[in-house]
Amino acid sequence: MDRFIPKSKSKLLYQSHTQSNYNDLLYHINEEKVLNFGNQKQQQNYPISFLDQLHNQYRLPTQQTVRQISSVPEKILDAPDIADDFYLNILEWGNNNVLSVGLQNKVYLWNASNQHIEQLLQATSNVTAVHWINDHILGVGFDDASIKIVDVCSQQTITQLYYHNERVSTMSSSFELLSTSGRDNVIFNHDLREKNNNVVGVFQKHTQEVCGLKWNSSGTTLSSGANDNQLLLWDKRQMSLRLSCEGHCAAVKAMAWCPWLPNILVSGGGSNDKNIKFWNSDTGLCFKSIDTGSQVCALQFLPRYRELISSHGFSKFQISIWNAEVIQQAKLVQELQAHKSRVLHLGISPDQSMLCSAAGDETLIFWRLGTEQSNQDKQEMCSSKNLFLR
Repeated sequence: MDRFIPKSKSKLLYQSHTQSNYNDLLYHINEEKVLNFGNQKQQQNYPISFLDQLHNQYRLPTQQTVRQISSVPEKILDAPDIADDFYLNILEWGNNNVLSVGLQNKVYLWNASNQHIEQLLQATSNVTAVHWINDHILGVGFDDASIKIVDVCSQQTITQLYYHNERVSTMSSSFELLSTSGRDNVIFNHDLREKNNNVVGVFQKHTQEVCGLKWNSSGTTLSSGANDNQLLLWDKRQMSLRLSCEGHCAAVKAMAWCPWLPNILVSGGGSNDKNIKFWNSDTGLCFKSIDTGSQVCALQFLPRYRELISSHGFSKFQISIWNAEVIQQAKLVQELQAHKSRVLHLGISPDQSMLCSAAGDETLIFWRLGTEQSNQDKQEMCSSKNLFLR
């Protein structure tokens, strides 16, 4: 599909479509607006209530919840100049139902509930990582090794962190603790309650760029993956290395903790590995490995349907959906294909009805994963003006 993308300002454009006109989609950039929705028909709002999300998070499908996965994307955002870099983490869908995206030196926010778009910040360095610390605080890492902690309501920087020596590629938080790492191979743990000298622990074991960090749900264990092929588990209480999970033979960026089996960690290997591995985090043993045939770029669990979603690189650039209700027998259910380049990032809406994928082909694609919640649950909780109020 041919399209023209100006190389000037980084803009995002929303397009909506149906299966009948999908093949005729054209991508255009509106130089006057970011993520301009044009004169499309009014889109449905998605629920933003975090309590609703928690209520439905572990519910299995019932006769009233009929899941339908269309192989045709529901929406497309055009993201010119998005970094085609495996090691970065520049997209995250927060529990506030707001998608944060880093494009070059800018961060954009897309409110899925009311289609409101705004540019959060523009910096002098390129964005290399974004992470929602809570519903109104966003962490942003840069290639100049700095980190900004931003209040998205006031659009003001709360604090800046300058502990790293090279670019910041990944971040993860648990309660008051923010863990950051990147090309300097060092993991810093910041207590965000402290304004100055807030580093409460430093993890040093990786020998190459750390590209994946993920705290488990209880906040007791941090998993880290890097370009040195290592997958490590760190203990919060002791602030020390607890286990090394050995088995990958390429960079480990993709990782996800299983919501319904809290001691199970899933990880994915890069182009020389291509495997999704399932680990018992209590013992560090791998009890299942799946050869996917391509680089594993991202992993996300879908607890509402007891499924695992993975995204991949060459050669199919696919998104794979795995039935993981019995985790030891996880098997492929469906593959979604629309990207023309490796699918580097995944984000899931709080109600788990929508999936966003981002790729080096400069597109964000939205997929319908299942039914939305009832109209009563879907009532908008916040307007675009008060969405980020504490």
